[in-house]
Amino acid sequence: MAPEPTPGAVASHESDASAPARAAANARSLTSSARSALTGPCGPALYRGMLGSGLLTLGGFGAGALPVDGGPAVAVGLLGFTFGHGEILALALCWIGIALLFSGWLALGPRALSGRLPTRDAVWATALWSLPTLPAVPMFSRDAWSYLAQGAMAAAGVDPYEFGPEANPGAFSDEVSPDWRSTATPYGPLHLLLMRGVVAVSGGNPAVGVVILRVAVLSALAALTVLLVMAARRAGVDAAAAVWLACASPLAVIHLAGGLHNEIFPLVACLGAVVLTLDGRATWAGAAIGIAVAFKATAVIVPPFLLWIALSRRREDKAVARPTLRALGDTALAAAVAIGVLGLTTLASGTGIGWFDAIAVSDRVINYLSAPTAVAHLIHAVTDSPGFEDVLAVARQVGRVALAVALVAVWWLHRRDRMTALRGIMLALLAFVVLNSLAWPWYYVWVAAFWVLARPGPRATTAAVGATVFLVMAIGPNGSTSLYSPVLSGVAVLASLAVAWWWWRATDADQNAIA
Repeated sequence: MAPEPTPGAVASHESDASAPARAAANARSLTSSARSALTGPCGPALYRGMLGSGLLTLGGFGAGALPVDGGPAVAVGLLGFTFGHGEILALALCWIGIALLFSGWLALGPRALSGRLPTRDAVWATALWSLPTLPAVPMFSRDAWSYLAQGAMAAAGVDPYEFGPEANPGAFSDEVSPDWRSTATPYGPLHLLLMRGVVAVSGGNPAVGVVILRVAVLSALAALTVLLVMAARRAGVDAAAAVWLACASPLAVIHLAGGLHNEIFPLVACLGAVVLTLDGRATWAGAAIGIAVAFKATAVIVPPFLLWIALSRRREDKAVARPTLRALGDTALAAAVAIGVLGLTTLASGTGIGWFDAIAVSDRVINYLSAPTAVAHLIHAVTDSPGFEDVLAVARQVGRVALAVALVAVWWLHRRDRMTALRGIMLALLAFVVLNSLAWPWYYVWVAAFWVLARPGPRATTAAVGATVFLVMAIGPNGSTSLYSPVLSGVAVLASLAVAWWWWRATDADQNAIA
């Protein structure tokens, strides 16, 4: 007679048997959700964005930030797609794809503004427009190749905070833009640890490394979407509008999913810290801030505002005595944990704190997206004076002082409650990208992530939509800047103004929905 199975064995067997059933049920639910989104009112816009993203990926094989061997096009015998008339065709595909992506995004916009866009559809827009970039080469920037080279340096024992990729010759350093081969990295120790892991898993193949990095970026974009929905619901704003403006935006699809910029990792950690602070989980919020700063120093802008969120939460709890002291205690705990996490990641990286000094390498970049740089160019052009570098140095120093004053002022003036603190975070990030010595289009994804949480008015949102067009057009698919071409700059300005005008008219009846 066979022995009776134990209750634990029965439970385990039932659990094992039900796992495939649960997986199948989840898959059916996901498929049903996607079908509902694609067949609903938002379907045409979603399809246009998918087509645009697909064309952008296809065009990138000829006009993107290609590897030195020419990439997939050359591998399948289409060398002509990467130069001459073939490259022109590839560029045309890229810009047609961008136009379709914008068309889909803008079509969803009025619905998002008026609260008629389901959160489900906004999430699917993010997924369906980002996933086609999975097989793409890096686009609109060569930074991804630099990231991998920095990981290879760390793995080889070469200090990326002291030397540039040229100090570690090999397959990864060969892919780095000549402008950056001698430049140390300004990113934190966790960035190096992540890139070192990507390089290790890639088996020393840069192309494989790009695919692995893109999986990590797309996973982080999914996390950003989930966190933004959570933050929006806690802040009492429309989650679909927040996801539409930040995650489904062409700025995010092109420069995060396509360009593989590491902005996504500290941004996810910072938004996570905000959600955790809103929930009163100071320890975990501190850990998230430590992770964010360990990726990139930009993250230090967010933590001061967490004090006001903690204070607002303590004041709302009538059972809490001395809410100010309790909030200060929460903030001190979070700060201690953040410093501990930063210290542990620094030790794990084995590179020390040299990245604090390396941050200054960003001053090498000169473009009009930085207000101090634009002012320096204007003064130099109007006065026709020699020594542009001297004018630029003065303008940047003035910008640093103005930024410091602006950050302190915004922090202090947005202390009333959690809602004003969220607006303060957005304004502080906006001040940073405008007044910093260096600015790139993808820096504005930080601002976009907090935009709807800050409850902007209709005019501000109109300006944000128009600015998104200009920022996307400011960089070419291969990473070259368009800002020094009068024709391309003029086209970008006109396009952004035209879209802003269309947006104002299209949303006229709902202008106060996000106010």
